[in-house]
Amino acid sequence: MQHHTDEQKLPIGKALGRIPSGVFVLTAAHDGERMAMLASWVQQAAFEPPAISIAIAKGRPIAKLIRQSGLLAVSIVPENDKSLMKRYARGVKDGEDPFAGVAVSQSPAGVPILSGALGWIEAKLIQTCDFGADHEILVGQVTAAQLLRDGTAFTHQRGNGFHY
Repeated sequence: MQHHTDEQKLPIGKALGRIPSGVFVLTAAHDGERMAMLASWVQQAAFEPPAISIAIAKGRPIAKLIRQSGLLAVSIVPENDKSLMKRYARGVKDGEDPFAGVAVSQSPAGVPILSGALGWIEAKLIQTCDFGADHEILVGQVTAAQLLRDGTAFTHQRGNGFHY
């Protein structure tokens, strides 16, 4: 993999930072354990069968839970919902309930979904991709989804493409 000098990184970082992304909460559950994390690199990946892709930093504990259960869910954060953003942006500490103080229900397969979300998507993990970078890609075939309310999804642009 090519590595860039600091001089090369500046314009690359500025350009990458202008790629807009959504704000989502990725959730998983397995054998009584539940996890959640803020995810911004979520995309629709196919029309038929419908699929989504999520890029997450390697080593995130939720990835192991998703692999074990074979399931994941993405809750779509409403525009300007700072409370959900703040709750998950700081991460969830070990032993902390990731859903404390947050209204939660379950997808048909039992994956936690946020009741305050615009909607949610449940997916069965069908592929993972390790492409030699600091993130890996999870691909899920959509098994269920629901729009809970009208509204606009939270989107943002980072100032620099080399960090969140």
